[in-house]
Amino acid sequence: MKRYRILTFIACLACLALNVLHAQEWLQVHTRYDGYNWTFPYRIEDIGHVDMNEWRILNLHTTGQRDIVVPYTRPEYANGLWEASVDSLTLCDSVAEPDKGKDKYKVFAIHVTTADGAEIKSKENYVPCFVSLDARGQYQLRALSGRIRGRGNSTWEWYDKKPYRIKFDQSCKMFGIEKNKDWVLLANWRDVTKVMNTFCSLAADYMGLPFTTPIRFAELFINGKYNGLYQVAEQVEVGGNRVDIDEAEGILLTLDADDGPNYNPDSGDNFWSSVYRLPVAVKWPKEISADQLNAIRDDFAKLESAIKVGSYHVVDSLLDLHSFIAMLHLQELAFNVEIEAPRSLFLFKDKGGKYTFGPAWDWDAGFDFSWADMMTGHTYFGNYQTSLLGTDPYRRRGARSSGIGFMRFFTDMFQNRKFVEQYKAQWASYNDSLVIAPWKETVKYIQGIVEGQYKQDGTNTSPQRREDARWPVGNFKATNERNKMHRWLLNRLEYLNDVVEGIPLPADGDDPDVPDVPSAYTVKGTLVRDITLQQSSGYKQDVTIQVSADEVAALLGLKASDLKSSTLDLVPLDANGAEGSNTAAKTYGAWFDDEGNTTNYSSGYPYVFIESDQLFSWACGCHPENSWDAEPCTVTMQYRHDATSSAVNVKVNFEIESSGWWWDW
Repeated sequence: MKRYRILTFIACLACLALNVLHAQEWLQVHTRYDGYNWTFPYRIEDIGHVDMNEWRILNLHTTGQRDIVVPYTRPEYANGLWEASVDSLTLCDSVAEPDKGKDKYKVFAIHVTTADGAEIKSKENYVPCFVSLDARGQYQLRALSGRIRGRGNSTWEWYDKKPYRIKFDQSCKMFGIEKNKDWVLLANWRDVTKVMNTFCSLAADYMGLPFTTPIRFAELFINGKYNGLYQVAEQVEVGGNRVDIDEAEGILLTLDADDGPNYNPDSGDNFWSSVYRLPVAVKWPKEISADQLNAIRDDFAKLESAIKVGSYHVVDSLLDLHSFIAMLHLQELAFNVEIEAPRSLFLFKDKGGKYTFGPAWDWDAGFDFSWADMMTGHTYFGNYQTSLLGTDPYRRRGARSSGIGFMRFFTDMFQNRKFVEQYKAQWASYNDSLVIAPWKETVKYIQGIVEGQYKQDGTNTSPQRREDARWPVGNFKATNERNKMHRWLLNRLEYLNDVVEGIPLPADGDDPDVPDVPSAYTVKGTLVRDITLQQSSGYKQDVTIQVSADEVAALLGLKASDLKSSTLDLVPLDANGAEGSNTAAKTYGAWFDDEGNTTNYSSGYPYVFIESDQLFSWACGCHPENSWDAEPCTVTMQYRHDATSSAVNVKVNFEIESSGWWWDW
């Protein structure tokens, strides 16, 4: 390889010495190769603090911080090393901003050098680093100090290709995206197409959802090692170039099981919502007192209460309905099942404004992802004919999972005729081009990934080929998967056209008044069932739990004929009486721990379960390994009658007969 030697370093020393007297903050490095200019944001106090390596690096010995080694690397050369040397150094007062209107579809490069070559092992602890941004001649090159750490949930925990978060010491534009300190590098490991998040972000922007992140792609190098193809995205946060709301009085929330009180109970910035028991995390303000948290929960409860009774005029005064409907449309189009958790559903409220959904975020759990092989698989694009909300959303008929209580937050407004009409009209306003327009733009990014040719070891290669070599995905081929994705989206759109058209229009009626406080169910009585389980039978017991419609109706003061699935719900309760989550396989029921709290089968301590698709006859059983001790357990299911806001509890006392330990025989 041809190596360019330093030409004018000695000549520029006088320039350096003169400028050092003024203690300027910007050190601009001019390289011979293509006239590139890199800008290093460091205060140089003494000429001895600059040490030149003839071939590859510049050492900055800075005052009051670690020495920084600046690599000059470009992936079109062997081993990812760009061996052109520094031509001259200049200290300057300012740096020109990059021009706009450049080619954003190219695949750029990000070179991260960590302090002392440290590995990035944590989502909590940042590692100091130096970052060089190679914009492939489209935007100004940048080189900045900062910090890097891991991010994400399942991708970070389970997959080898990790996502990252970078925090620069100074705000910076990232390949033409408006400046900020905080940036996200999405690994998109599960997604062989690499463009699921791209398409959905473009669709969100097309539908008018606010503050959607711009799209850029870059190849990431960490300490000189190629780490793969990444999507550059904005961190979802409040700020002038991000979620642009009043920083003093605006709020940013996310409906997210991982950030909420279920999996993050000690964070101090989250709560269970009052009416639907949604897991809510407060992303802004960053520092929040208990009083502020309670005030946000109470304010959010006003919206929940209005949705609960289907009051269009009150909901419209509290919630930006266009954004709410657009988010539901996008969730359905992408078949993003994480709405059922929920996860990554952001909404904000500006000073004096309404709750508004956005930014749209995180879509690699959609597109009919096969959860059965999630640890190793990349299987998508199977069934396109399943609805998240259902063919009759208010009654939850035809929904993929009809028994999840908090899903009513997204479907209770379908009891209101005006809302359903708006839902249908908004879909009709963009459905003809909802796939065509975003996909046309997505293809431009695909071309950058596939066709962008760079030399390596004297041969042409591309970001797609390098990604495939670094992170092979078995028999999956990106081109095939992208074709599947496009066909799936077109079929999905056609299916949803029929679903939306067929949603029943409720009868005209008065817009109901909304209670001043969240509606609560008044418990009219308690039924008790004593059930004996056989530990050795585990999941498959001979016994069922029977409750008659007559005895429930009697306690509610109704007739048994009044108790229909459209007006009567069945939910599990935690031991403290709060509504628990449906964690069983069927419409109604849950796994419970030995203290009577709802839990997940895959986490916590699953002990006994109740599950059924029927209101009055329930299967039950126990975890065969966890129930060896044969301790008794009491759990509670609750019938809720929406029309009267009244409820009946059913306490089930489980006795467990164990075959005993072998030493007891």
